[in-house]
Formats: sequence, C-alpha cells, structure tokens
Amino acid sequence: MTAAAFITGALEMGSTSTLTSLAMLKIEIDHGSDYLNYLKPFVLQALFERRPEIINDGSISNLIKEIFGLEIPSRTIHIILRRLVKDGHLYKEDGLFHIKKIDDPDITIQKNAAKRQIQNVTIGLVQYAKDIGHDELNEDSAVQAICSFLTEFDIPCLKAYLRGTAIPSVKNHKKSDIVLVSEYVIHIQQHDLARFECFITLLQGHMIANALLCPDLQGAPKTYKGITFYLDTPLLISAIKIDDEHKTKAIQEAINLLKHLGARIATFSHSREELERVISGAANHIDDPKSKGSIVRFARTQSLTKSDLLLFSSRIDQALESAGIEVIDTPRYIQDYQIDESAFELALDDEISYFNERAREYDINSVRSIYVLRGKNNPHSLEKCIAALVTSNSAFSRAAYAYGRSHGNSSDVSSVITDFSLANLAWLKAPMGAPEIPTAELLAYAYAAKKPTTRWLEKYLVEIEKLEKSNKISTRDHQLLRSSIYAQEELMKLTLGEESALQEESITQTLSRVTSEIKSEEIERTEEERRQKIAALKQAEALKSTTEKIKERIYWDCKKKAENLTSLLNILAIFILAIGAASSIGLLTTSEGSIYKALFTTLAILTTALALYGLYDGFTIKKLTSFAEQKLLNRFLHTAHKKYLD
Repeated sequence: MTAAAFITGALEMGSTSTLTSLAMLKIEIDHGSDYLNYLKPFVLQALFERRPEIINDGSISNLIKEIFGLEIPSRTIHIILRRLVKDGHLYKEDGLFHIKKIDDPDITIQKNAAKRQIQNVTIGLVQYAKDIGHDELNEDSAVQAICSFLTEFDIPCLKAYLRGTAIPSVKNHKKSDIVLVSEYVIHIQQHDLARFECFITLLQGHMIANALLCPDLQGAPKTYKGITFYLDTPLLISAIKIDDEHKTKAIQEAINLLKHLGARIATFSHSREELERVISGAANHIDDPKSKGSIVRFARTQSLTKSDLLLFSSRIDQALESAGIEVIDTPRYIQDYQIDESAFELALDDEISYFNERAREYDINSVRSIYVLRGKNNPHSLEKCIAALVTSNSAFSRAAYAYGRSHGNSSDVSSVITDFSLANLAWLKAPMGAPEIPTAELLAYAYAAKKPTTRWLEKYLVEIEKLEKSNKISTRDHQLLRSSIYAQEELMKLTLGEESALQEESITQTLSRVTSEIKSEEIERTEEERRQKIAALKQAEALKSTTEKIKERIYWDCKKKAENLTSLLNILAIFILAIGAASSIGLLTTSEGSIYKALFTTLAILTTALALYGLYDGFTIKKLTSFAEQKLLNRFLHTAHKKYLD
C-alpha cells in the first residue's frame, strides 16, 4: 500500500484511525525511547503527503487530528517541529517552518500491523454483541464504542494537560457502550487471550498518547522523591483486600511502582478512622438485603460473616502496614493555609451527591490537610507537589481542581488526583518496571463498569415484583431472579446497564435464557463448570504474572546497576573537569616538558570547549549523566532478557 493510500484510508476510517494510531504508539515503548519521538513519524508522514504551505503548531496539530485521529496540543507539536529542524528536515524563517528535505517515512508496515490488531478487536466485539443479543452493532459502531471506553482512561485535573485524553470527542457517547466493551474485555480475557493482548496494546498506546498531551513531562524528574501520596478511604478498602480482586491488584501494582520511584505512600489518620467506621458499618448491615455497599458485596461473594468483618476491622493497622501504607496524623488547623470550606463544599455539591454527610466532612478534611502540607508552595508539576490526595472518584478530583483554580494555590496541580492519572504518569516513567499496570487498570475498570448500579438494581427488583404480582412469573421464578447473581449478570448483558431497558420483555427473555441453568438440578453442574473455568483462568494469569514479575525484577535490578555505574562515572567526570578547570586558570603547574603538563593542558582545553558548547546548546553534566544511564540501562536490559527470558 502506498503512503497516499494510507492517508486516504485513514480519512475514510474515521475513528478507526484513532485506534490504529494508538496501537502504533505502543510499538516502541519497550525500548525506552523518548516518548515525544513516537510522534515524529506521524508528523513526517503528514508533511510528506500534504506538503502544507503553512507549517506551524496549529496547522500540523490539525493535520494529525485529520489523518491520525489524535488531538495533540500545539505545544507538543512545536517541540516536534523544532526537533525536525535540528534533524535537517525543516528550517525556520520569519517565524514559520519550511520543508527542507523530507523523505517518505514509510510507516506502512507498522500501520498495517496495527490495523490488523484493530480489526481483530472490533470484529470480535461485533460477534460478541450478537452472541449476547445486540445484533444492531456493526464495525463502525464497535470502533466508536471502543473509543468511548478508552476515553474513560484520561488524565484530568492537571493544568499541564490541556486535554484529558488525546482521543477526539466521541459523538453519541453512551453508558451502554462502556458496559458492552467492559463485558467484552472480560469475555476475551477469559476466552481469547490473543484478542485480549491486542486490547492491552490499545490501552498502552492510549497511556502513551496521554503523555503527548503534556510536553513538559519529558523534562520532569524520573522519580517522585520527596512526595507523599495520601490514599482516600475507597482506595484503602481496595489496598487491604476487602474489595474486588481486580481493584486490589491495580492499587497494589501502583503502590509498588510509586515506591520504586521514591514516593511515600500514606493515609491520614482521619481516613484510617473512616475506614474502620465503614468496615464496622458494613458488618452491622451485612444481613440487610437492602444493603449494597462494596464491602457488603465483597463479603457476600466471599461468604464472610459479621464476625469476619469485625475481626478485620480490629486488624486494620496490620493490614495497612502489610499493604505498604503509613498512617500519618492529620495536620492541625493552620489559619494561613486553610481552605474556604464553604466554597469547597459548593464545588463538591456541583460534582457529587453525598448520601452520607460524614463522608463529605472527611473529604473536606483531606483536601484541607493537603493545603496545610503544601504550605505556600504552588507546584507547577506533580513531581514538585510535596503532597497529593489520591482518589478513585473522578468527580471529587474535578471538584478539588475547580476549587484550586479559583480559591487556592493549586491551580496547576490539583490537591486531589485520580488513581489512574497517577498510575499512568508513574508508568510512563518506567513502563518496563511495571509491566502489569495496564492490564490491572483495564480489568479493574471493566469489572467495576459491568456491575449494576444501585438504581438499576432497585428498578430490577421493582420490575420482577410487578411480574410476580401480575402472575407473569411464578413465585419460584421471582425468588430465583432475586437471588441469582447469574441472572443479574445476564440481564446486565442484555440491557447494557440501561435502566430504561429493564422491562417485562427483557426480564422474561433473560428468565427464559437462564432458567435451565438456574433450576436446582442444573445449579451444581453450572457452578462446577464456572469454578473450573475460574481455576484455569487463574492458573493462566498466575503464569503470565510470574513472567511479568521476572521482567519487573530484571528492570529494577538493571536500573540500580546503571545508576550505580553512572554515579561512579559522574564522580570521575567531575574530578577530570575540576582538574581541567584548575589547569585552565593556572592553579596546577608542572615542570616544563612534563607529561602531566600536556595532560593538564588537554584537560583545560576540553573543559573550555565543553563550557562553550554548554553555552551554545545547553549541554550539562546532568544531561550527559542521564543519557549515559539510559544507554547503560538499555544495554543491561538487553543482556538480562537474553539470558533469562529468551
């Protein structure tokens, strides 16, 4: 296929070009490249094919959106254009860029490989939708549904990120699309690992695309040293393993990576208090059929009793310590650093409907505490923020960001960020050091999205009661529908979480579909088959996890080795430059004709040359050290992978 045909095809495919581009972005991630360079081939392709008369940040940003389906900020495009000038592809005159020499970047091979992956995923989604009763889905709407799903993995509430996602706005964004794709993700994870790996590639590409939204990230420190991330109560519930196993896996992977990157993971003492109160409350309501909290759901699926939860509540401190989470005393009120609680409460009300006033108080206290810890510091990057609250509630994060922009000193970096935002940003610093994070985040979200909402469940119970009273279903059918998780799961697939679809036809259709498997004589066989499938899946996951953990350990071992060797080289370089500098100003003298005099003279010339080059190009020992460390790391990784994994 010619490059021209590729461009035309991309335009015809619409949203498919977005997914293809995301898959292409993933190709180089395993090689530790500068992620901004991932965008170079896209810009070169656009310039080669279109030869635009006007080349500036805005025009190329529009071309990238038109051709590749990605919305990249002009600031990022500007950096790429400057790099192309340095590479000899462009030159700049009168404030505009002009083409000097651009050959066909020939990205057809990568594009075709990515396109095959996308087709594999979308065709599978169309077939899956038909299998669960949604014949109306075609390839175009499948692509749109996947794009809608991926936009949920965004990075909001950081000013440096001009958009939350690189995916253009999706028309007709529907909750049902999110549920459908979530169901599909879980299905292929259990039954079609090849397609599941293709979907993981899409998410990884999207996580890289998120980085392209913020060009400043490239110059940010590679660690989070000096920062404490405070987890809010819902994340604590996941971290101490009284929540869905996939949520637990996601937060554990994030905590491990953040600690490797030098961060401190903690929670406020008032959050620890709230955690204990929530667990005790769940224990007291575990037998209440109307109770639907996450801990109650978890306890019921694990057949836990009230006594089990109360025992767990008494061991919170040990559980937090085991999860690697410190409990830090909530800072006292300091008037100079307090937030306007009434103003923040209004911001919360705009985003969140609280069912529990105590929960609102705890959230306000958490945000207040972050402001106290930051003091007068107004961080312009996450790496300089001192402290941040991490939440799974994006609405809470938005409220805190809105407040910070108008009232506080956190206009650039919100006092509250989402767990996925943090996991995404941390993963970008060391993707090979946390290979399981994309998979863990994908499954955590998919399982959460496919669970029925409280309103859906309430309507479901009302509808099946109506059917029983009108004698359209038997009392036994009503009991089975009310108690069977399998029936609810099947109805969620049929309605895709839409409350309006919970009607007599869909319920009776679901009842007919699952009756044979719900009936008493079939229950044991069905449950045994399910247990066998789960056991086989867990075995496969364990095998994959073992391999990924080996890769992770290899990465951090090699990184430490590279850092240590670079430190030695750094000390040696500084020593040599110091001698050279001393020689250049005459502090070191030697006898005439001495070999040392020649050496010192050479060092003096080298030092002067480096100083002049530094003035011209911004060269520093720090940059040289960083470059050397990356090269050593890549070399050590290549050797280790060949030895242990090939």
